[in-house]
Amino acid sequence: MRIAQVTFFDFRGLKSGQITLPLHGVLLGGNNVGKTGVVESIALVFGRERVTTQLSDWDFFGGLPQPDSRFTIVCTVTDFSTNNPTDHSNWFSGESSAQPVWWHEDKGELTFEPDCPVGASLAAQVALCGRYDEENCEFETKRYFYHGPGNPFTDSCDVVPFRRLEELGVFIIPGNRQWDRLMSFGSSSFLKALRQSDAIPGEEIEKLKLELRNSKSGVENSSGFKAVLTSAEAELRSFLMLKTDSTLVYRTTSLDTFGVLQNLLPHVKDAQGVLLPLSRQGAGMVSLQSFLVVLAIAQKRKKAGKNFILVAEEPELHLHPSLHKRLANRIRAVSSQSLITTHSPLVAAAYKPSESILMRNKEGNLIAEPLRKEAVKDIKSNAIRKLYLQKREAFYEAILGGAVLIPEGEFDYEWLRLLQKVVESSDEGSTGSLPLSVVPTQDGAVVDTYSEVARFNSSLLPIVDGDPEGKIYLNKLCALTPPPKDVVRLGDNAGIELLAAWVLEPSLSNPGTALKSLLPTPTKRNLKELQRALVVETNKKDRELRETLASEALDNSMCVSRATEFLSDISAIFTQSPVKGAGWKQSISPGGVRIHVASHIRKE
Repeated sequence: MRIAQVTFFDFRGLKSGQITLPLHGVLLGGNNVGKTGVVESIALVFGRERVTTQLSDWDFFGGLPQPDSRFTIVCTVTDFSTNNPTDHSNWFSGESSAQPVWWHEDKGELTFEPDCPVGASLAAQVALCGRYDEENCEFETKRYFYHGPGNPFTDSCDVVPFRRLEELGVFIIPGNRQWDRLMSFGSSSFLKALRQSDAIPGEEIEKLKLELRNSKSGVENSSGFKAVLTSAEAELRSFLMLKTDSTLVYRTTSLDTFGVLQNLLPHVKDAQGVLLPLSRQGAGMVSLQSFLVVLAIAQKRKKAGKNFILVAEEPELHLHPSLHKRLANRIRAVSSQSLITTHSPLVAAAYKPSESILMRNKEGNLIAEPLRKEAVKDIKSNAIRKLYLQKREAFYEAILGGAVLIPEGEFDYEWLRLLQKVVESSDEGSTGSLPLSVVPTQDGAVVDTYSEVARFNSSLLPIVDGDPEGKIYLNKLCALTPPPKDVVRLGDNAGIELLAAWVLEPSLSNPGTALKSLLPTPTKRNLKELQRALVVETNKKDRELRETLASEALDNSMCVSRATEFLSDISAIFTQSPVKGAGWKQSISPGGVRIHVASHIRKE
C-alpha cells in the first residue's frame, strides 16, 4: 500500500492545497513553502506524533485559532492487493471502516462511483482534524476515516483503529534529529526495531540489574562523603523516614528495568579498547543513526512481507556529498514507498523528473507538481532533454533559486558563475546583489530554456548577446506567450567574453600570470586586444584559463568592483530598481517587454 495524495485545509502555512505523491519521490522548493508541513502532516495522520512538535496556535493557518477553527489533513491510501473492497474487510467493513473510493493514477484524482471504474484502483481516505479548546486552553485532534466534509468533533465519525496504521507502516525521519537520534534504549524507534526483531536482551538486562544492585564501587564509603551521608541518615531517622538498620548507597541507575535501559548508551570501542560515546562521534555518524534504526525496522518488515513507508526530511544532513545519492538509493531500496525533502541538488538528481515534486506556496495555496509528467525521452527539445539528463544537478540547483538568470549558452553560463564567484569571494559580495542562480543553458537554447524554467519560476531574466543571433533570440523571447517581463542584452556585437574583458580591464596595468600569457606583448595590453584574445576559439573553450583569469580578477579591487556593479545592476533589474552602472539603456518592445541594453559592454 502507499499514500497517493495528501490534501490540506488550514494547516500551518497552507490555507488549501493538495500534493500527489509518486511511489518514490523527492520534495523540492525554497524555504517556507511547506515541505516540512507535508512531512509532519503525514506523521500526524499516521500516528507518529512524537516526531512532531506539540500542537500550538501555529498549526492553524494564520496562527490565531478560535473555538470554531479547524485544520484538516486528508490522506488517500491506495495500492491494495486487489480492487475488491470485500477482500479487505479490515479496512472497508465493520463498525469503523473506510468508504471505498477510486484512485485514477493517470489523472491524479479520486472518483466515488459504487463500482471500480476501468483503470482505477481501490482507495481509502484517512483524515486528521485539529481544534483549539479555548475553555481549557488545549489542542485536540481526531483521526478518522474521511467520508466527506464535516465536523468530527460534533458529528459521528469512524475512528481509525491503530491496527490499520501499523499495517500501513509509516515511519518518519525528521529533519531535527534530536528526538530519537541515538541508538540507545531511550529511543522508542530503537526499542521498536528490537521488539520487531525479537532482539531485546532481556536476560542480560536482568544480570546487569543484579550487578548494579551489588555494586562494589562503594562511592558512599568515601571518607569525606561518608560523614555527610551519616549526618543526613541521622536526620532522616529522626523524622522516621529511614529505618535504624538502613543506610544510603549510590548506584548509577534507579535499578528497575526502565532505569537500566535508559542509562545504557552506545559507545564505539577501538582496537586498543578505548571507548568513545556514539553521541560524541562526527555529526554525520550521529545524523545517520536515525536512518540506521529505521533501516532495521524496514528490513524486518520487508522480510515479514509487511508494508513500509519511509518519509525522511533532509536525510543528507551532515553527510559527505559522495554519500548523498547512495543514501537516496538505500531509502528507495528498503521501502514500499518513500518520500524525502531536500535542499541538495545531488540528492534531488537521484530522482527522475517525474519523481521530483516542486512545491510553491502562493499566499497560502499550495502548488505542487512534478518537474515532468512524461518521460524525458518524450521531450521534443534536445536542449531540454540534456538539462534533465546531463545537467540535472546544476539545473535543479538553478530552478530552486529565487532569481534565475537564463544565459544564451554554455560559455555564458560558466562565465556568469565565475563572476558570481569573484563577487561572493570578495568583501563586496554581501552588498547590492541578490542571490542569483544561473541555468546551464545549452548553446543557442535560451528561448526553449526560458520556456521550461518559466513553468516553475516567474522570477527569470534572459541574457542575450548583442550580435545578430542575439537579436533573433530577443525577438523570439518577446514573441512568447506570455513573454518575459525583462530581457538583458549586451551592447553592440558583444558576447559574454566581452563582458569578461570589461571586468578584467583594470588588471591590464598589473596583469597576473594568466593575463600575461594571454597578452604577452606589453604594448598591446588594452581592452581591444583583450577582447580579441578572449574570443579566440581555443581560449573560449579553455575552462582552466577562464578560472585562472577569474582568480586574478579577485586580486584586483577594481575588477571586483566592476563584477559587483554588473551583478548588482542585474539584481536591480529583477527588483525594478534603478541601475547604478553607467551605460545602461532601456526600451520597451511592442509586447511590453522591458529590454535592458548594457551598451558599455561592446566591441571596441
